[in-house]
Amino acid sequence: MLSSHQNETLLEVSQVSKSYGGVNALIDCSFSCRRGEVHALLGENGAGKSTLVKIMCGVVKPDSGTIRFKGQEAQIDSPADASRKGIVAVFQELSLVPDLSVSENVYLGYEPRTRWGLIDFRKMNRQTGQLFDDLGLSIPTEALVADLSLSDRQLVEIAKALSRDPDIIIFDEATSALGQQEVDLLFSVIKRLTAQGKTAIFISHRMDELTRIADRATVFRDSRYVATFDWGTVANDQIVQWIAGRSVTETFPEKKPVMQNEIALEVRDLSSGRHFYNIHLQLRKGEIVGIAGLQGHGQSHFLQALFGVCPISGGEVRISGRKVPLAGPKSVIDAGIALVPEDRKNEGVLLTRSVKENLSLMTLNRRQKLGLIQSGKEKTAVQDMIRLLNIKTHDTEQEVSGLSGGNQQKVVIGKAVLTRSNILLLADPTRGIDIGTKAEIYQLIRKLAEEGISILFYSTELPELVGLSDRIAVFKQGRISAMLEGENMTEHHIINAALGIA
Repeated sequence: MLSSHQNETLLEVSQVSKSYGGVNALIDCSFSCRRGEVHALLGENGAGKSTLVKIMCGVVKPDSGTIRFKGQEAQIDSPADASRKGIVAVFQELSLVPDLSVSENVYLGYEPRTRWGLIDFRKMNRQTGQLFDDLGLSIPTEALVADLSLSDRQLVEIAKALSRDPDIIIFDEATSALGQQEVDLLFSVIKRLTAQGKTAIFISHRMDELTRIADRATVFRDSRYVATFDWGTVANDQIVQWIAGRSVTETFPEKKPVMQNEIALEVRDLSSGRHFYNIHLQLRKGEIVGIAGLQGHGQSHFLQALFGVCPISGGEVRISGRKVPLAGPKSVIDAGIALVPEDRKNEGVLLTRSVKENLSLMTLNRRQKLGLIQSGKEKTAVQDMIRLLNIKTHDTEQEVSGLSGGNQQKVVIGKAVLTRSNILLLADPTRGIDIGTKAEIYQLIRKLAEEGISILFYSTELPELVGLSDRIAVFKQGRISAMLEGENMTEHHIINAALGIA
């Protein structure tokens, strides 16, 4: 609902351009947002949204153009300068320090001090606790960030931004790691903030979220401004066409019957401490089994355990009938299992290394002789994977940090596919990815299955699970509460099984 002060333009960007090494990231871009509104930024990965956000937050400087904030021309020199002016951002790629506590992260750089100039930890914990109470968060303030789930880390990142009491808060795919309960909580906070006259700029590829929260929206494509409109006045088909420049439907590839009965992977009574218990599951050759459930009920730890990075307290795993020790990622990869991890930034890619180095990282031992990398074989394998996944990069030596989020995710997937493993574990592989790139990844997943690859596929998006999976295992409190097949594979049945409703 629009508030009375929403005709006041709070931030205005005019004719802003930015390029990197001759590649245009933004071209003559204009954008404005009003006080007290939720303004959505739409566009495919690489369309220019994140570059615009980084300019508004002082992370990068524009090559040309002007910014006006609260009616005055403004120069934003750094994130700290933006924060002082009243502009903060929550990015999909988290900026938290894992080895510091929650409260230390929330007030990092703004720590309350004693009269002797020392950090007042007691006051800091008290202020963080009060902030969390106001936001409805139940995360322990003295816990190490490293010990939190990805969704709780995202909530801490959001709380950190809100602690600055900004006029504008930018959410750049901030819901991509959150479950439905956390999204509902965040939306209630956003509505409360905009009612107080603050402005939210919201980037998401989830149309259902935008329908719930957005007042207006601006579309970017190919580094240029396309259109601005009031939400609800334009049909979804038109929005998608603006975003993609073509007609795109988020349809899933046709499911074909799994013809083979060969059991590729069998999990027998597998347990991991307090994370999950007595999991029994079979995965046939060429089958896609979805993993569903509410956040934090063991799904992520189950995939990590199968990849050898989460300790096992009981049970066993068999590949093609042969018992496999889960002694670490190397032994698991050698046995024929590869993982696409949930946390792209911290677990999936080396941002400062090249596309070539990232893609070949898990398989270097297969392309070396006498301890030296066979560069010709490496180049051929990398180029084949770039073509297969349609990774948009200048060349194989480009740093992964210079790619869009969607292309970074393709690199993570390509690295796993390049292992030629018979079993792929996918942990939320389309998190924060635009509609067009999602469609490409859906096609790839189905193609791999048709070639005989067996896939365990965890997703926080129910339509993906229903649209891609041949069967769906629903987790509840660390156990499989239901195995859904055929007509029972619906969002309604998944929710019922996750909540324990008969």
